Amino acid sequence: MQNTEAMEVASGVNNPKIKYKKNARHGHGKDVVDDNEIRQVAGCLPIDPINKRILLISSRKTENAWVIPKGGWEEDETQEHAAMRETWEEAGIKGVIVRHLGVFAEMKKKKAKAHHWIYELHIQEVTKKFPEKKKRERRWFNYEESLLATTAHPYMQAAIRMSSLSPDYVAQDRNVQPQSEQQQAQAQAQAQAQAQAQQTQGQGPTPEQLQHQQRLLEQQREQLLEQQKLLEQRQRELLEQQQQHKQQEEGAPQSSLSQLKKIFGSKN
Repeated sequence: MQNTEAMEVASGVNNPKIKYKKNARHGHGKDVVDDNEIRQVAGCLPIDPINKRILLISSRKTENAWVIPKGGWEEDETQEHAAMRETWEEAGIKGVIVRHLGVFAEMKKKKAKAHHWIYELHIQEVTKKFPEKKKRERRWFNYEESLLATTAHPYMQAAIRMSSLSPDYVAQDRNVQPQSEQQQAQAQAQAQAQAQAQQTQGQGPTPEQLQHQQRLLEQQREQLLEQQKLLEQRQRELLEQQQQHKQQEEGAPQSSLSQLKKIFGSKN
């Protein structure tokens, strides 16, 4: 897949040169952690901007679960490099990062397990061979389906809702306030400089950044609840339609959305 739209990269976004190796890198002893020993993870939300769809991969830990490609950000690489490397190793995707979606906390028992630096990546090529081909499945999802498929991972849903495929997407800063193009470029450059400084120091997000991200996550949770209501309403409508036309449709394949509901109706 070659995509000219993917070359329209936001100001301040760093696209490092990636070596697409045959084998995955294993360096868990070199993963970056912050001052509180919280692991720092980098990953991409791979988007096909022409067909308006997202490519997710199967989870190695949970059956019938779908996730974004991600992994440990290691000490000798930037967040962007780690995100693109993991996307290649786990999903066999080549592309360009167009913007930083944010830093999202993965919670476990009300405590932060990891901080995920997630970037929107526009796909240029989906390769047949890649390091984890025998360990992963790949599947395309539209916007609503991707939210349903990642129900078990609220931080992934939050990233999807901030992507360019979101119906509510508007160019905005991290305070959810409209900005001019010049202001956006300045904010992105500042965020990049801060991230580079943290990487040099071997640190994760600052306390101020984490508080800021927490406020943003609270707003995202409220939006997610509203979106979930809409999805549930849509599911009920589809089920009612299937009930009405059961005899006519008997033996026909179910819609992808109804199949997803069976798989992801409850948290994994």
